[in-house]
Amino acid sequence: MKAVLIAAGKGTRLQPLTLTTSKGMLCVANRPILAWLREMLDFCEQIIIVANKNQKDIIDHFANDKKVKIVFQNEQLGTGHALLQAQRYVKGKFLAMYGDDMYGEEDIKSVAKKDAVTLCSFPTDHPELYGILEVEKNFVRSIEEKPDNPKSNLANCGLYILDPSIFPVLKKLKKGPRGEYDLPEAIKELIDKGVKVKNHTVKTWIPVSHPWNLLDANKYLLDKHGSQIHKSAQIRPGAVIEKPVAIGEGAVVGPNCFLRKYSSIGKDCKVGQAVEVKNSIILENSFASHLSYIGDTLIGKNCNIGGGTIFANLRLDDKNVKMEVNGKRTDSGRRKLGGIVGDGVKFGTRVTVMPGKRIWPNMIVPACHTVTEDIKTEMPLSKYQVK
Repeated sequence: MKAVLIAAGKGTRLQPLTLTTSKGMLCVANRPILAWLREMLDFCEQIIIVANKNQKDIIDHFANDKKVKIVFQNEQLGTGHALLQAQRYVKGKFLAMYGDDMYGEEDIKSVAKKDAVTLCSFPTDHPELYGILEVEKNFVRSIEEKPDNPKSNLANCGLYILDPSIFPVLKKLKKGPRGEYDLPEAIKELIDKGVKVKNHTVKTWIPVSHPWNLLDANKYLLDKHGSQIHKSAQIRPGAVIEKPVAIGEGAVVGPNCFLRKYSSIGKDCKVGQAVEVKNSIILENSFASHLSYIGDTLIGKNCNIGGGTIFANLRLDDKNVKMEVNGKRTDSGRRKLGGIVGDGVKFGTRVTVMPGKRIWPNMIVPACHTVTEDIKTEMPLSKYQVK
């Protein structure tokens, strides 16, 4: 059996992290999402990743993997259009899945035994956010995108068993409201033509749509696989490690640090003296200086966090933290959520980042500043410079 991973999307809702990294290459438990999925799909004869030619990080990561074939989607015209790019490489039934969501390995292997056409679902408390299935006697009768009056709580989770009969439908598919050719619309066409589409409900699905979903995926993997501590990592005297955590190659956890569970510290990172890190992801080659607190936060690569910096993660009114996403205030569903920091950001000492604030790549945040709004453009440092 072959598998097709659709991974060419831009991931705009995950900005600023996806401004410098492909969505599928964002790290959880110190490995890219695509790397975790590739490991789960090792039983497949071939793994086809649909990317775009600008995703050098995906291309480079899998360049020497003989089981992986990368094909290109030159225009981002939706999941259906992406799948079409893999047509010449699949003959019989095959797995198709989104390459930037997290699935359970047991679910993937279970659905791989099903006949085509099978669509996987997952129970959700928020049917208004997903494509929702109407299921009768374990067959899919319809798929409705983000319904006002959902007919079930079963969300289409983007994991399929398909066969080549899908490709003629995709070629004749009309563009949707967003100007894209969507794979679920092709499945609906099959249903309308009388094809029996089976439903298979999975136990694990973490849609990585927003930055905080990376924390969910990180927790899931650390719970499942346990701590991932590289043998070259240095843990200095007095440091307290609350497992499970991930600590990457060449990373240093300084004296008297408190590394709380579900934290991932990337390759060559340095966590200075008496720093507390709680349920956070710090990507490779970033430095968190002494006496800082990093709670429920995502920090990109090559960042420098000045001493005494605080990433606040709880609102005073105890309400859910909201974040600006594509111009809209979006409820994270979390009481605790810190900052989202792009690659290459530099913080002065004693900065405070308020809950849910984002900082774009390569920004400089001056000492003693309180970040109360997203920082997307360069700050006028002269205003903050010490005379």
